[in-house]
Amino acid sequence: MEKSIEHIKLEEAYRELQIQLEEANDIVDAIRTGEVDALVVNGKDGHQLFTLKSADHSYRIFIEQMIESAITLDQTGLILYSNSQFAALCQAPLESVIGKDFLIFVDDDYKVFAKEIIDSAWEVDTKAELFLRNANGDKIAVQLSIKQLRLDEGVSLSVIITDLTDLKKSQFLLQTKNEELEKARKIAEELNENLEFLVQNRTLELEAKNNELITALNDLKESEDNLHSAFNAGELGSCSLDLKTGRAEMSEKFRELYGLPIAGEINWEMVLSAVDPGYINELNEVLQKCIKSGTPVDSTYPIKHILTGERRWMRVVGKCKKDHSGNFVGVYAVLMDVTDQKQDEQRKNDFIAMVSHELKTPLTSMKGYIQVLQMKAKKDNLDFANKALEGADRQIGKMTKMINGFLNVARLESGKIGMDFAKVELTKLVSEVVDEYATTANSHHLVQNYCNELFIMADRDKLGQVVNNLISNAMKYSPINTEIFIDCFIDEQSAVFKITDQGMGISQSDLPRLFDRFYRVENLKTATVAGFGIGLYLSAEIIERHNGKIWAESEIGNGASFYFSIPLIIV
Repeated sequence: MEKSIEHIKLEEAYRELQIQLEEANDIVDAIRTGEVDALVVNGKDGHQLFTLKSADHSYRIFIEQMIESAITLDQTGLILYSNSQFAALCQAPLESVIGKDFLIFVDDDYKVFAKEIIDSAWEVDTKAELFLRNANGDKIAVQLSIKQLRLDEGVSLSVIITDLTDLKKSQFLLQTKNEELEKARKIAEELNENLEFLVQNRTLELEAKNNELITALNDLKESEDNLHSAFNAGELGSCSLDLKTGRAEMSEKFRELYGLPIAGEINWEMVLSAVDPGYINELNEVLQKCIKSGTPVDSTYPIKHILTGERRWMRVVGKCKKDHSGNFVGVYAVLMDVTDQKQDEQRKNDFIAMVSHELKTPLTSMKGYIQVLQMKAKKDNLDFANKALEGADRQIGKMTKMINGFLNVARLESGKIGMDFAKVELTKLVSEVVDEYATTANSHHLVQNYCNELFIMADRDKLGQVVNNLISNAMKYSPINTEIFIDCFIDEQSAVFKITDQGMGISQSDLPRLFDRFYRVENLKTATVAGFGIGLYLSAEIIERHNGKIWAESEIGNGASFYFSIPLIIV
C-alpha cells in the first residue's frame, strides 16, 4: 500500500524529533559533567546566549561529589540539575530525572505538602520532612533543605535531600527500647523483692542504650548542620586557569591570600610573581604533568605576599578539565594557607636536629671508652666483660644510626642534603650491601636473582642506604630462618630493585602511608619491633631525588614486597 503525503510528512517530523531529543540528551549530559560553558538558545525573542560561569561549574562539581542528593528547581518545579546521588535514590537513570517535575518523585500523600513548602521556599529558606517514592514503589523518608540560588539565568531553588531511612530506623529502635523499658518497669512492680535488684540492672542497661541512641541522633543532626555550614562558608580560595589563553579566574579569597588585586583580570604570570623563585620550576612541573597526563595537582610552596611582603606557605589541590576531543583545556583548583602547619614542622625539625646533634658528642666519647675497655678486656682475657662491651658497642651503633637518621630528616626538610651523582651499576651496589649482611647476620637466608648491566645515575652512598634499609626492614619483620628474595631487573626504561619477605604482611589501609614521615604500622606484632618511622621516609625522599619511584605491595599474612625504580642510562 502506497504511503500518503501526510503519512510521509509525519514520518519525517518523527525522525526530526528523535534527532532533537538525542541532541537535548547530549546537551544535558554535557552540562551535568561541566563540559559546556555556554549555550545559544533560539527562542521567541531570537537567539540568546546563556553562560555557565566557573563558579556554577564548581557548584555542579561540588554537588556531584556530595554524599547527599542535590537538585536545582526552576519556578515551575522542574528539575534543572540533579547529581547522580538523587538519581540513585530514586532508582532512575539520571537522564530521566533532569527536566521532570520534582513532584513526580514525591509520594502521593505528600504531593500537596511538597508543593506548599516549595512555594514558600521562594520567600524564606525552608526545611521539611516528607516521603519520596522510587522506581520500585518503595517509600523513602527524606528531609528537604531548600534555599534560593541566584545564577546568571535567574533565581532557582537549591534542594539538598537527606535520606532519613537510617534515622527513622533509629527512631523506631528508640521507640522499641522505650517500650521495653516501660515493660521492664511494670514487670518490676509485679516481681517480689528478691527480683528487684535484677530488674534495676536491666533498667539501667536500657537507659544506657536509650542515651546512646539520643547521642547518635544528636551527632547525626550536628553532622548535617556542619555539612551545610561548609557548603555555605567556603573558606578555601578557588581558581581556574585557561590553558589556551593563560587567563586565570580567582576567587576573592584566593586573591586575598596572594595579595592580588580584588578586582580585574589575573593571568598566570601575576600568580607566579608571588611564588618563591626556588619553587617555580616544581610548581610548573606539577602543572605540566596535570596538563599532559591528567595527574591531579597537589603542591605546597612558599609565596611572598604581594602587598605585605610576608612569606607564607600555600597548598594547591586541583585537576584538569577536558574538551569534547579529550584535550586538557583548563585547570581547576583550591588554595589553602598552610603556613602554621609548616612552621610547626620546622620547629619540630629544628628540635630534632638540635637534640640529635647534641647526642652525637657523648655517644662518640662512649664508643671510644668502650673500645679502650674492649682492648683491656681482651688483653686480660675477661670473656664476660668483652661480650658485655661488644653488646654495648652494638647498641651505641644502633643509637648512632638512629640519630643519623633524624639528622638526615632535618637536612632533607631544610634542603641541605646534597647528592653526588655518578654512573652506578645497580646489581654491583646491591651485591656489596648483601655481602655485608652475609658476614654480620645469619638469621635469614638472602636469595639473590640479578640482571647485570643495570647502569643508572645515582649517589652511591645514599642509594646504598636505601637498599640497606629495605633489607634491614625485611629481616626485622620476618620470622627467623625464613628466605628473603632480592631481585634486580629491567622494566621498560628503568632499573628495578625488589625485595620480598615472608613476614606478617601489611594491611591495605596502611600501604598508602608507609612512606610518610614518622609513620609506623601499629599492631600487636609490630609493638616489639624498634623504630621511629623514618627509614622508609628517608628512602622515599632519596629515590625521589633520583627521579625514581618507590612503592610496596602486600597482604596480611602473605609477606610484603618493596620496590624502587630509577631510570636507566645509555652506556
